Amino acid sequence: MHEPQSLEQLVAEFSSLPGIGAKTARRLAYHILTRSKEQVNRFAERLVSASEKVHPCPRCRLYTDEELCPICRTRSCAKAICVVEKSSDVQPFERSGIFKGLYFVLGGVLSPLDGVGPEQLHLNELVARVRDENIEELILALGSSPEAESTALLIGRLLESLPVKCTRLARGIPMGSDLEFVDEVTMLRAFESRGAL
Repeated sequence: MHEPQSLEQLVAEFSSLPGIGAKTARRLAYHILTRSKEQVNRFAERLVSASEKVHPCPRCRLYTDEELCPICRTRSCAKAICVVEKSSDVQPFERSGIFKGLYFVLGGVLSPLDGVGPEQLHLNELVARVRDENIEELILALGSSPEAESTALLIGRLLESLPVKCTRLARGIPMGSDLEFVDEVTMLRAFESRGAL
């Protein structure tokens, strides 16, 4: 059956999102077509608004629509930074309430096959922040993939000359999983039993 070109283009846009396969993309596109014009316009306006207003916090790189994210504004005296791969990885920590320090979003992990080397990550900003803010502990919460392991080792080497304690989450997180999908109990156990590099 031949589909209208604009519908196929909408399906292609949904398919480009992470975790959305062809069937789900088609289902979402058809769902959009059942909505009223006002609902579709509101949805489109919110997409545009988020893309225009949301930006990385200049201090921690967490997404915010303010000058500084709320965590950097309210916890400016904290002396521990939890390093995560992406902004959404902060949510399990904040939901569980187990960490009251600061965060830093690397923007990924080393992955030479995907063209992600040290220069694509925000490593220089992280090192400068640890040095300039006299950070006492750096907690690496990068998951448990081989790429995350390589990234953690590189960060450890970059910080060797600084008086900061580097720890990482314990092995309670399943291999290859994304932190944003880890339940609070697993996150709590992994966080409480973190160890040195």
